[in-house]
Amino acid sequence: MDGGILEELRALRRSQSLRLMEAAALTRQIADAAERGDAVAAELLAEEREEPVRAAHALSEELRRRVQEQPEEDARRLDALLRGAPAESEEETGLAEQTAQYRRLLDSIVEMDRRLSVRLGGERSFYKRFNP
Repeated sequence: MDGGILEELRALRRSQSLRLMEAAALTRQIADAAERGDAVAAELLAEEREEPVRAAHALSEELRRRVQEQPEEDARRLDALLRGAPAESEEETGLAEQTAQYRRLLDSIVEMDRRLSVRLGGERSFYKRFNP
């Protein structure tokens, strides 16, 4: 496999992680606003959070596109790495580590969002209705 594609995907995954860091910071700010009872600020911050989430999603699409452009065997391995498979070579280590960091960050945001949604929405929360 060409090392250039590994580095390119690692850079895209890093950019995606940076967008998620923005979303995580905004999620914390939403929780703070909700704690203060400032519904207006919470709503504005929620709208602001959409931009980095959309940017992270667009980067996911770019990652998929770049993987699909590769020869079949390479594409399968790259897809596995992007899904969290461990590195099998020194060249794969950077992408595997970046993907692990991305996954931890994503899981953290989902958990923050779940707690916030349940606290604000109670039984009407998305997480209560669809993920009891």
